[in-house]
Amino acid sequence: EQYVQAGGRVLACGPPPARVDGAASDRGIKAAASKSWQQVSVVDAINAATALTQADGLTINRAADDKGLLFHQRRRLDDGEFLFLVNTSIDHPSRGEVSCKARGIEIWDPDTGKIAPYNFQKDASGVKTDFDLPPCGSLLLFFCQKPVQPAGKKNPTITAVKASGPTDVERIGENVLTLDFVDVTAGGKTQKNVYAFAAGMFAFQQNGMSGNPWNRQVQLHDMLIKKKFPPGSGFEATYRFKLDGPAPKPLHIVIERPDLYTITCNGKPVTAVEGRWWLDKSFGMVDITSTVVEGDNAVTIKASPMTMFHEIEPAYLLGDFSVDPSDKGFTVSQARPLKLDTRHGWNAQGMPFYGHDVCYTQEYDIAKPEGHYRVSLPNWYGSVAKVLVNGTKAGTIGYRPYQCDVTKFIRPGKNKVQVVVTGTLKNTLGPHHCGELMGMAGPGHFQQSPKTGPPPGSKYQSLSYGLFEPFVLEQVQP
Repeated sequence: EQYVQAGGRVLACGPPPARVDGAASDRGIKAAASKSWQQVSVVDAINAATALTQADGLTINRAADDKGLLFHQRRRLDDGEFLFLVNTSIDHPSRGEVSCKARGIEIWDPDTGKIAPYNFQKDASGVKTDFDLPPCGSLLLFFCQKPVQPAGKKNPTITAVKASGPTDVERIGENVLTLDFVDVTAGGKTQKNVYAFAAGMFAFQQNGMSGNPWNRQVQLHDMLIKKKFPPGSGFEATYRFKLDGPAPKPLHIVIERPDLYTITCNGKPVTAVEGRWWLDKSFGMVDITSTVVEGDNAVTIKASPMTMFHEIEPAYLLGDFSVDPSDKGFTVSQARPLKLDTRHGWNAQGMPFYGHDVCYTQEYDIAKPEGHYRVSLPNWYGSVAKVLVNGTKAGTIGYRPYQCDVTKFIRPGKNKVQVVVTGTLKNTLGPHHCGELMGMAGPGHFQQSPKTGPPPGSKYQSLSYGLFEPFVLEQVQP
């Protein structure tokens, strides 16, 4: 009502509202009687809204062959207007032209906070400029009411600096083997080679519950968490793995809440290392270096009596080793050096469960630094990449055009440039048994697994992280 009374325009694709707060009311009909209220079809509403936008002074015209998914957001201020363009397509760029009744255009960088004149053209109606967004790219422009001189198009000379030698590749941190199948004994019954989720359900059922209470159960107040189990309750769960060769030193197994269990490795007692944890403070690290043997190994956790906190989860083997697929799961072998491979990421080089950091190093001889320098990643996959020059962090790379300015870190003579690629915990924590899953993973995906025990290691689903071409140090000169 206030909007209409103030002269605000309304394009209505249906009848005016007949109720206010659920009660019949004629206020909507009275508002619709205003001259600024216009009854239109959906098509007419789109055309009318487009006309209003053009009359307002800002127009976005996409290129005829634009296959991107372009979204925009506008914000008006007293001294100008922001336009935020986003291309949400993963595969295609988005191109076009923007015109506006303004006196200049600035580009605002949300990453660095820098503000600079943008390239644009002036005409009698205002200003216009082109945009060319890569897949998942964005652009933040400010259309100024004050005069701004255009930046002008630049055609710099870009030269790749030749590296002094091959790319060195190093894993940062310990490799991981996820152990997600167990043998479980509870209530006088034993199940072998059971997926951890199913083993957890079985353990709670054998101890008098309908299933795992942490899986989609709701409690009233504290009726579940305060439950007590009888003295004879509990379970045993055994994680098995095979070493093909001598044991790596050190070697740890990560158990969730190890303080709740009696733990043995090949029948010998072991305990969690005080103050050591991995991923989460409840994920304790148990040193099994002195108790493992070449060949088959078994780590057993025993809960007695049962508590509500005894939930069987996967365990994780940590150490300097490689992981090789076998007919049933995986085998641990001697660590092999990583390579920069044009086709194979970490998961195909003995690290199918590794999701942390790998460092790629190249050295360059630059007698006399001139112009600007940037690191570019032509072909890679990961969550983010950190760039270091001569031991100092220069920046991060996380989105196209996959570049990082390193000018101020380059010095005369030898320069060591490192790119540290970080994967994700998808490969470590899963899900691993529900096919080629990308994007959102829900609880149900972590409950899927073969019923016949561990599948072949090649059937575990993981993503291929890493660099697939050497990174490039580029010299940019005007």
